[in-house]
Amino acid sequence: MLLLSKIKDRSRLASNITWLYGLQGLNYLIPAAMLPYLVRVLGVEQYGLIAFAQAIAQYFVTATDYGFNFSATRAIAQHREDKKEVSRVFWTVLTIKGFLTLLGAVVLGAAVVYIPRLHSSASVYFAAYVGVIGNALFPQWLFQGMERMRSISIITGLAKLASALLVVLFVRGPGDTFLAALLLSGGFLIAGIVGVVVALRNHVSHFVVPSRGDIHGSLSEGRHLFLTTAAVSLYSNTNTFIVGILAGNEQAGYFSLADKIIRAATGLIAPMIQASYPHTIRLMSQSRDAALGFIRKTIERSAGVGLLVGLCIVVSAKPLAHIAFRQNAFAVVALVRWLSLFPVLAAINYILGVLALIPFGFDKSQSRLLLAVGMVNVGIGFIFIPRYGALGGVIAMNVIEVLQIIGSIVILVRGGVGIFSRAKVPA
Repeated sequence: MLLLSKIKDRSRLASNITWLYGLQGLNYLIPAAMLPYLVRVLGVEQYGLIAFAQAIAQYFVTATDYGFNFSATRAIAQHREDKKEVSRVFWTVLTIKGFLTLLGAVVLGAAVVYIPRLHSSASVYFAAYVGVIGNALFPQWLFQGMERMRSISIITGLAKLASALLVVLFVRGPGDTFLAALLLSGGFLIAGIVGVVVALRNHVSHFVVPSRGDIHGSLSEGRHLFLTTAAVSLYSNTNTFIVGILAGNEQAGYFSLADKIIRAATGLIAPMIQASYPHTIRLMSQSRDAALGFIRKTIERSAGVGLLVGLCIVVSAKPLAHIAFRQNAFAVVALVRWLSLFPVLAAINYILGVLALIPFGFDKSQSRLLLAVGMVNVGIGFIFIPRYGALGGVIAMNVIEVLQIIGSIVILVRGGVGIFSRAKVPA
């Protein structure tokens, strides 16, 4: 019986990884395929404006997520056989997200009115906010906790494909910048609506009015994870924002191009880690040593893939950039090659954070680390970006990944978690 249970767990994990690779393929390949088209049709400066607006929208995405992609996923994974509890968590999280989304819209409206830089392109910023609404609606945390990665892959993949097709059909020149921003965000809104419908039909048994205690409990449980994700945005998202502020839309466009290309490559590793999170939670409940052994193997495999991806980036950056970006290729190639080590660094960071620090209860320490690292990133950005433009943002990205790895290892070692110990663990 135990052997059958292990085989079933491994089969579910493999299936989830496979579907997440399909999702990552659509999530990254579709936007990556759209980059050359958008740059040629809109121009680097108008594309940079969209990237700048999306960077601002991403702050609101972080606020509305409130760490629920981890805390709510954990709650669903622990009670997924109890439909009553699943329904309670679902409606509580959706209620909080709805309130935060409305609050975010008010904040954005005030910023657009009182900040001249935003006021001149207000429509583009509101178009980008449509993606925030869609992201708040989409119950990724529910599907991930249920280990139904197939649902996530199909819904978001088809929605983004539809969004990309509409962009190609209707965006024809720099005057269509607002339309391009709206259509790009529209894919998230479609996915959000469909995701809620699927969740209600398949996983949520009945409507539950969240109590004050439910809302307070969810906010309290997700607080440190929210601080963690907010701190992550200080270096994963802020660089585009700072480049746009200090160096202009054109440099923001170049930085965004390099960032999207490198994150598309890094996306080859992410599915293995995402699907492993609920699996690690289950292993932790069975055996701490088994969980550590699984984490170590995941680090080894992901680091190997990351190094291979980085090598491919160095070799293929120049020819691919010339094909895709033509006259803009020189600037993009230099930035991408500077980021060739980013995939392996990001993979190790993601594993240490998601599979080690969170399951082993270091939520508070992790949020403090990421907040400190994020502040350092802002400081580095303000030093290097005015002088080097987009390259300054790239330098900051690499430095911060290294600092985060060192900090995560220190936290684990001080907490008595021998993450790199070679002690024998169960298979």
